[in-house]
Amino acid sequence: MNLTHLPLEKLQNGSNVFLTGGAGVGKTTTTRAIIEAYEAEAKKVAKLASTGMAATLIGGQTLHSFFDLGIAADVDELERNGKLKIKKKIKKLISSMDLIVIDEISMVSDKLFEMIALRLQQAEYAGVLLVVGDFLQLPPVVRGYGEVHYAFESP
Repeated sequence: MNLTHLPLEKLQNGSNVFLTGGAGVGKTTTTRAIIEAYEAEAKKVAKLASTGMAATLIGGQTLHSFFDLGIAADVDELERNGKLKIKKKIKKLISSMDLIVIDEISMVSDKLFEMIALRLQQAEYAGVLLVVGDFLQLPPVVRGYGEVHYAFESP
């Protein structure tokens, strides 16, 4: 059974896609096939994850690096660190992408998701998002011992 057809069709028609399922159901295989389909058409794909290890597994980079978030834990800290305003280079990079893949979404906190949404808005991103992960597998990665909230809990 080809699991790639439906999510690929949705993405190509301009819809964002959330790909989820338990361990071993084919999320990674489907994600790789979608990336390959986009790249075969010479489309630009950003392959991102919250940690370096997760990013390496998809041949990508961290969310903080791609979106130029530095070490900020939330939008307020982004402002304190002088990174609230998007750099022209980052705006151009983000807006040039046809597809942005965010893997291991369960590891993305609500605060990180808010910073990503801010950057996408600042860049006037017109492409599509493929968000992949299982919220029952890995919790968000956060600094310290505060309360942890998942990406889907962001406003």
